Amino acid sequence: MIRKIIIPLFIGSIFFISCGNNTNKQDKPVAKDSAAIAVSPELQNLNKLIAATPNNPDLYQTRAKYYLGTKMFDEGLADMTRALTLDSTKVDYYITLSDLYFAANKSGNAKTALEKAIKLDNKNVEAYLRLAELYLYVQKNDKSIGYINEALKIDKYNAKAYFMKGMNFKDLKDTAKAISSMQTAVEQDQTYYNAYIQLGILCAAQKNKLAVDYYKDAIKLAPKSNEAWYNLGKYYQDMQDNNNAIATYLTLLKMQNNKNAFYNLGVIYLVDLKDYNKAVAYFTGAIDLDKQYTEAYYGRGVSYEKLKDTKKALADFTSCLTINPAFGPAKAEIQKLNSGK
Repeated sequence: MIRKIIIPLFIGSIFFISCGNNTNKQDKPVAKDSAAIAVSPELQNLNKLIAATPNNPDLYQTRAKYYLGTKMFDEGLADMTRALTLDSTKVDYYITLSDLYFAANKSGNAKTALEKAIKLDNKNVEAYLRLAELYLYVQKNDKSIGYINEALKIDKYNAKAYFMKGMNFKDLKDTAKAISSMQTAVEQDQTYYNAYIQLGILCAAQKNKLAVDYYKDAIKLAPKSNEAWYNLGKYYQDMQDNNNAIATYLTLLKMQNNKNAFYNLGVIYLVDLKDYNKAVAYFTGAIDLDKQYTEAYYGRGVSYEKLKDTKKALADFTSCLTINPAFGPAKAEIQKLNSGK
């Protein structure tokens, strides 16, 4: 899990928050309504196969995985219960069961299922890594690393194991070991996108220019990655390399809208380049994508203030307070403008 980093920029009396690294998290898929699920050709086919061979446990597992993908966890759990009733000896069934429990926020049940999997097969790397992931999720890093080490005893070249070890060290704020583990992950698998992203984030936090190389490695694997292009632009911005930051954000915006890229371009043009008209345009782009973007209204308000357009500046500062009545910088600007200072 990659956490979003918020980095403040203090320039004189102006307060800005430049939006930090995008996370590996993507928006969770919206569960399909039951009507849409019922007419799905894939589900219809699975239902027919199960009706024809009701004692085939593999079919119940296949349908359970389908339900997992559509967030119908109760249905998936019912199918895995049926599969295990028919055959309780398959390790893979317990792993699928654990995935469903974990997705349904039943981590205790997920742990029990994985422990049963390991009891059946104590050489199952995937079961150890699933347990490691579970303990990483609840921030019990020592236990997580212990299960990762068990997996590596079985498969010392497992890239996922090194990646997860890196995530644990990142949680423990041991950056050197985190970087080392992530580097080992990409040595084992040169197509490991998430490991390159993490290496970029870890190096960027150290202001290490290797971050650029790692983000570019990620972009080679996913040329239209919002995350990789944005993080690269943010690194350049943090290093005050405005030319590369602007070029990178604009490349991203040609592919897809990103409110934080618009906002950060606004910050660059307002704070560093003093081009207030362009700043207004980019802050407006951010607001068009998110009408509740308090910082973008504030940035545009300051830009209007620099352009001597007090009316529009006050309107934007007022919008800030409508969205967030506790937003102190907007209150201060309104008081200043109303006092005529």
